Amino acid sequence: MNKKVISKITSGVLLCTMLAYTTPVLAFTKDETVYSKIDSNGNNYNTIVNDHIINDEQEQLINDISDLLNIKNVNGDEEFSQDGNNLAWHAEESDIYYQGESQKELPIECNVKYELDGNEITASELVGKSGKVKITIEYINKDAHTVNINGKDQTLYTPFVVVCGTIIDNNNNRNIEITNGKTVDDGSKTTVIGISLPGLQESLNISKDKIDIPNTIEITMDSTDFELNNIVTYVTPKVLEENDMELFKKLDKIYNQVDTLQSSSKQIEEGANSLKEGTATYSEKSQEFNNAVEQVSKGVSSVNQNYSKIDAGISSLNDSSATLESGAKSVSEGTLAVSENLQTISSKLTELQTGTQSLKQGEVQLEAGLDQIITSVSTIQGTDNSAKITELNQLITANQNTINSLKSANETLTTQLKAIKDEETKQTITTQIETNKSIIKLLETNIVAYNETISTLKSADMSNIKELQTALSNLKQGLQSLQTGTDTLYNGTTALRTGTGALASKTKELAQGTQSLYEGTIKISEGSGTLNSGSTQLKQGLNTLDAGGTKLGTASNQLTEGANTLSEGATTLAEGITKFNEEGIDKICDYINGDLKDISARLEKLQELSEDYNNFTMLNDGNKGNVKFIMIMDSIKKEEDSKQDIILDDKQK
Repeated sequence: MNKKVISKITSGVLLCTMLAYTTPVLAFTKDETVYSKIDSNGNNYNTIVNDHIINDEQEQLINDISDLLNIKNVNGDEEFSQDGNNLAWHAEESDIYYQGESQKELPIECNVKYELDGNEITASELVGKSGKVKITIEYINKDAHTVNINGKDQTLYTPFVVVCGTIIDNNNNRNIEITNGKTVDDGSKTTVIGISLPGLQESLNISKDKIDIPNTIEITMDSTDFELNNIVTYVTPKVLEENDMELFKKLDKIYNQVDTLQSSSKQIEEGANSLKEGTATYSEKSQEFNNAVEQVSKGVSSVNQNYSKIDAGISSLNDSSATLESGAKSVSEGTLAVSENLQTISSKLTELQTGTQSLKQGEVQLEAGLDQIITSVSTIQGTDNSAKITELNQLITANQNTINSLKSANETLTTQLKAIKDEETKQTITTQIETNKSIIKLLETNIVAYNETISTLKSADMSNIKELQTALSNLKQGLQSLQTGTDTLYNGTTALRTGTGALASKTKELAQGTQSLYEGTIKISEGSGTLNSGSTQLKQGLNTLDAGGTKLGTASNQLTEGANTLSEGATTLAEGITKFNEEGIDKICDYINGDLKDISARLEKLQELSEDYNNFTMLNDGNKGNVKFIMIMDSIKKEEDSKQDIILDDKQK
């Protein structure tokens, strides 16, 4: 309850107690107090009005109007004349106090209901009863007006403040309570005071769900042998005063700022929605970035793992490059030696070819000599064979020399065969070696035959001449075969010498190439060392990158989680601001521009109605007036008649 209203209530109670009301002194102001007696059910049965004309200008004659009956001066000897409702008071510079009866309907109607232990009961039935007593007093505003509010006709009631109170004996009553009011217990008795604002709920057009403005007062107590004193009700239309209207001037400023508030709130909402969309996009892109970072991290890890194999290969290559360099050096040196040996072979083959040529010439000579031997064998008997033996020994020596030359040549060819890579050349040399072996074998056979012939000649056994002739014939055939072999050896030696010369030339080129290869392997070795060093650094970098990728992945996950949280927060913020606008700002603005502005307009009209309601009887235009009502409800007693006439004397004023 508003402190100002409570202040008014307190003042009203005091005024009710004093039966007087003081206002600022204005010229020709009529201060009116309406006293009404009502029965225990709230029905009015007697109304007395006291009027006080304040003669601030100290006039001699005061013109007044009134519809009261049985008017009389209650405080002084001033006389008056009456013409219908017109009164002329001979004031003689004094204030006028007069009283009269009224049959007009009061602006406030009162209904009273009694309950005992939850059951409705009449006042007369309740007297002397014990139990839980509940008294409900309903005040009904009868002073309705049609006024225009924001372009629409509305029904408003003059804003009366109703204060009621009574004194309850504590001897037979306890647990005394009152709604919309206050209880004051001094030990022997309890004073209860309640307040009601009948018609204000309807005038302000406010739902009871929002604000319940009371128009009833309930008094409850636990009673034994129930009785009740008079309930006094004080009514005044002065719920609002002039200084209260300063509020409406402030409200006008608020109305002008409401649109700015609503517009700014909408901008905040739009900004929140933009933030929501932006954070959603950020969250989405952050997730994409996180996925990419994860792929990069996995890729770097895979590269790091696979490069370990490459690094191991490069390290192995670096280790092998030294072996390669050494091997290339050996190949170069070996190729150079092969080239030099091939040149030696070529030279030896030239010698072999010369020897073979000499052998061929000796074989021709040998064949000629053998023919002579065969011819003269028949005449050998008794002759000296020493000359023949000498010739045979010479042939043996020549054949042995040739055998030695061929064996030497085969040894050389066999040695070189191991160093030669060309298959065609190897095949040629192998064939030549086999040919030489055949010739050697044939020559060795010839030597055996020559030795047998020498032995025969030395024994001079003529009986063996025939056998000698056969052997010589065979020897001739062998010599012819030897000549054929010698021709083959010569031709082969010639071809071998030619091939060996060409091979020596190519081998020399090969030696130059292997030297270049060797020099290249040196560079390869140096490069592989640099590569190995760089690979080690690259491996360390990949390890660092892999570790950084893992940290980046973790940070990216945290960033994504943060982005999601930010997006969710922005969504919650946007939804909250939208809800705040819809359920808060919009409703506040709607309330201010609608309900509050409507209430403000109604309050202004109520203030006007309050100012206009300045009398109950009649008042001349231009004069000021104040009016208040005091309603006294009959007490509820066992034997006494609670209905009492209202007797007002000068002291009661």
